[in-house]
Amino acid sequence: MPLRFWKKDKPEKGKEEKGEPQVEKGTKAEKPTSQGAKAEVLEPETKKAEEKKPEPIAPTRPPQPGDAEAAIAGAHAALVDLGLTVPLTKGVFAKRVAAYPGGEMAFVADYRTEPHRAVTRVLGDWLGFRVPEVFEPDALLKEINPRLSSFKLSMQLKDLTWLDKELNLRKAKLVLGDQEKIVRFKDVRDLVKSVNELLAPKKLAFLELETWDDDFAFLLIREPRWDKIAGTDLVVIKADQTATGGECGECGAPVGKYWRDCLKCGAVFN
Repeated sequence: MPLRFWKKDKPEKGKEEKGEPQVEKGTKAEKPTSQGAKAEVLEPETKKAEEKKPEPIAPTRPPQPGDAEAAIAGAHAALVDLGLTVPLTKGVFAKRVAAYPGGEMAFVADYRTEPHRAVTRVLGDWLGFRVPEVFEPDALLKEINPRLSSFKLSMQLKDLTWLDKELNLRKAKLVLGDQEKIVRFKDVRDLVKSVNELLAPKKLAFLELETWDDDFAFLLIREPRWDKIAGTDLVVIKADQTATGGECGECGAPVGKYWRDCLKCGAVFN
């Protein structure tokens, strides 16, 4: 006969197992509670009360001279890894940090709390250039062409005309060597996008840096490492490839984590 180990046979009616006291139906047998058992019950409550006490916040240590060296080394190494500069520029980068508003200690303080703002600002002032919200295309070319000259390239803009002044819409012809492109643009972001389309075969691109203001900033890069740039929180570069931080509340387009406005509709975020 097979063993039935999963079920215990009920005793026959009227028979009780030996050694087991009878308990009235609907009541539970009370077990004796010792002093130690009571202590075990009270102990978790005591610990819970202790956990509710707020821990004192340790004061933040003011930046020290040695902190600046460490911050500069860390930030520069990250920029090299992103492909935005080369190792030999560390000394020049340190000089740019020294020119940071408030000096090195101000950079260290900002680097601790908002590293993306601190490093992006230094990078923009160092290798980038700024363009005001209201700009002239000729002034933009004066910033673009000196940088393109390192690659023996030059961009020209011809036949500039207004299409709609109320909408700030203009039209022009961009010329790069034997390439020509008719472009329509409302702001410098539109125009630089068209410039990049002509530069694409050369594996060059002007990347837009976040300024958290109404103006624009750009940086010329050869063969951008989009996988690394999109994955960093140290530098804020605005491009379709780095729009991984959510969606615009106005148009639903992808946006970056620290962006000030939307690339598609121009909505400004809080």
